[in-house]
Amino acid sequence: MNKASITVITLLAAVLATTFPIYIAIQQAKKQGYEAETNLALTYARDVQLRSDNTADQVAKGIEMLVAARSGNPCSDGNLEIMRRIDLGSSYIQVMGYVRDDRMVCSSLGRHQEALPLGRADLVTSRGVSLRKNVSLPFTNNRTFLVIERDGYAAIIHKDLPIDTTTHQGDVSLATFALDDRSILSSRGTIKPEWIAALGDRAEATFAEGGYVVAVVRSKRYLTAAVAAVPVHYLNQRIRSLTKLLVPIGLLAGILLAGAIYYLARQQMGMPAVIRSALRRNEFFLNYQPIVDLQADRWVGVEALIRWRRPGGEMVRPDIFIPVAEDAGLIERITERVIEIVARDAVDLFRRYPEFHVAINLSSADLKSKRTIGLLRGLADGVMKGPHNLVVEATERGFMHANVARDVIHDTRAHGIRVAIDDFGTGYSSLSYLETFELDFLKIDKSFIDTLGTEAATSQVVFHIIEMAKALKLDMIAEGVETEAQAKVLRDRGVQYAQGWLFGKPMAMADILARLPEAGRVTTI
Repeated sequence: MNKASITVITLLAAVLATTFPIYIAIQQAKKQGYEAETNLALTYARDVQLRSDNTADQVAKGIEMLVAARSGNPCSDGNLEIMRRIDLGSSYIQVMGYVRDDRMVCSSLGRHQEALPLGRADLVTSRGVSLRKNVSLPFTNNRTFLVIERDGYAAIIHKDLPIDTTTHQGDVSLATFALDDRSILSSRGTIKPEWIAALGDRAEATFAEGGYVVAVVRSKRYLTAAVAAVPVHYLNQRIRSLTKLLVPIGLLAGILLAGAIYYLARQQMGMPAVIRSALRRNEFFLNYQPIVDLQADRWVGVEALIRWRRPGGEMVRPDIFIPVAEDAGLIERITERVIEIVARDAVDLFRRYPEFHVAINLSSADLKSKRTIGLLRGLADGVMKGPHNLVVEATERGFMHANVARDVIHDTRAHGIRVAIDDFGTGYSSLSYLETFELDFLKIDKSFIDTLGTEAATSQVVFHIIEMAKALKLDMIAEGVETEAQAKVLRDRGVQYAQGWLFGKPMAMADILARLPEAGRVTTI
């Protein structure tokens, strides 16, 4: 064999040795990328169906309450009060009312001098539920609503609520549809009728069709299903960029980079692993948002807010990583990290301002774990100067495991730490939580504060919440206050405390300490 032949064979072997691991890595990237998009579409579809089921649950529960209470006049003062309570306890229902001859005679908005025309039902399901898919109301600026009716009572809901789920890509298509006739109830983006038919008798279906990765999920309790369709061009763009990067690289570099790409792909599709790494590297930190006494116009405390900065400097939003941490069982480690940072930051704070307080958020997992009590006790013993220094906040969802949560809250309060229910009014079990658990504060959700001074159908809800809190002798903290007009309304209505950009954005503890002298004399809440 001559020198030229040996050179050619050597070059071919080098090319093959370089390109083969790259080929394997690209094929693996394609496979895992497709699986990732399928799982993403399935996650979106499941979330939409969960929202749809929650909406149906709230409607069914509200109608059952009204049917059980029905006697004589359906529009009596007592029935109207029940309708208002249903609205207040619901995150999806906009209006609850009584229907006669395709017209809403009265509702949680009151008795209507002229009954609201709803039109004939578009569909009556096999379970006797009437659906009206595009109802216009005279006071809603041409917006259309979905009306669900049974036994003479109906709920009006925003059509977009079930599909109002956060997606990382703006061109993801979402929809809900009725299984009786496969008609679409609400949608955004491109939805093809054949996608709905592909579900068949299955609980879930995933497939690729027409440039989309599609997932369809059937409700386990109702005659509805959800569709999510994610465009595949994101994966194609990533594969092209990887190919341009890897082809020119030699054998050793190709093998190393192929392994690195496989590892990085797995990491990108495994947010829980990234969170674990961030915890090890101390990438999480706290900002603190001031809480003010509305009457005295003074700072009285701060809420500790977890933040995540990646090594490259980019910030990851809490509404992205917190749900992932909850699903992956990592939220308790994040709470532990929050407590560690507060323990460090609060020493100087309480030494200089012993009447101040810090509020810490607890997840539903924290309220199910007796370990939380030990962590909070350790924090209290280390930094508290008095029983007013620490407050823990938990959302309504955290109280779902009532027996364990009740013990954790009881032991927490027994150690001098006060408890607030956060985001009140965004879940349908609000009233039962207030009556069941030992609480000190009620936090009014920003979504209700935003309606103050508007003509939104929910603009009166905040006033009902305020009156309930007064009746239950709970202090109130209004979240998301951004204008002086909002603050004045809340102050005039007797709300004690507030937080929001009007008073101060979340900031580092050093900035809190620097601004406290100008924020007025610190008082105790």
